[in-house]
Amino acid sequence: KLSLNFVATTELLLQLKRFTATMFNLAIKTLAIIFLQGQATALVAPAADVSTGKANFLKYKSALPSDFNVVASGGWNNVYKLNSDPKATLMSLVTSEESTDNSEVDSLVSMLFSRSKGYSADLVDGEWKLLYNRSGKKSPKLQKLVKNTLEKKSVPDSTFDTKAMTFEGTVLTPRGNGALRSTVKYDPVGAGYTLEAGSKKIVIRRIMCDIIGASFKYSKLPKLPLPIRAKGGSLDFLYMDEDIRITKGNKGGLFIHARPDYIQSLA
Repeated sequence: KLSLNFVATTELLLQLKRFTATMFNLAIKTLAIIFLQGQATALVAPAADVSTGKANFLKYKSALPSDFNVVASGGWNNVYKLNSDPKATLMSLVTSEESTDNSEVDSLVSMLFSRSKGYSADLVDGEWKLLYNRSGKKSPKLQKLVKNTLEKKSVPDSTFDTKAMTFEGTVLTPRGNGALRSTVKYDPVGAGYTLEAGSKKIVIRRIMCDIIGASFKYSKLPKLPLPIRAKGGSLDFLYMDEDIRITKGNKGGLFIHARPDYIQSLA
């Protein structure tokens, strides 16, 4: 009997050992699966932005400007990333106090251009503040003015009056104590139009601009009228929505304006 009890006990211990080993292995596998799923989630999250960006790129690629350069934009993967939310990325760039890569700004502007939101009388009417100004594509000279705007300092602005078909613009002296103000008569034209991706609807881009009046005011001195008149200028609307307006002058200058309320929301 003692021998039988010993055998039974030994068998029971062996079964318990096997059961314990099985449960241990199962626990290890379960933990491994959880860990790998967590790792997969961490790896897939950035890919989701790329996936969204790629879908956006494919949707709007037919409306990209003809000079869009994938290589200059950092390659396909970067193009997809930037396309995920080009407006938010652009605003982050132009409102930061760090130096800005011109090529990245150009890439984001091209992506917004493809959204086919050009000139609109309903959207353009009213006051705009200048956030970013670059005198030419190859020029390093640029201005980031969001900090001055948030601190309620003087910044260049432009105000559109769609009923009168005019806009007034202000250019400041380097120290900001002098202002050259001009009144421009404008007329939307068909030249430079593009086609909306998918629907192929015509998108008006260009307004012809004639300076019909100008004045200069320095500090507290009286305003001085100036005999400045000019015809034949133009302004292309690369992108415009209820918050921002991106335009390009006929001499190559790039301008990013925003509504005052929107600028305050960026603070």
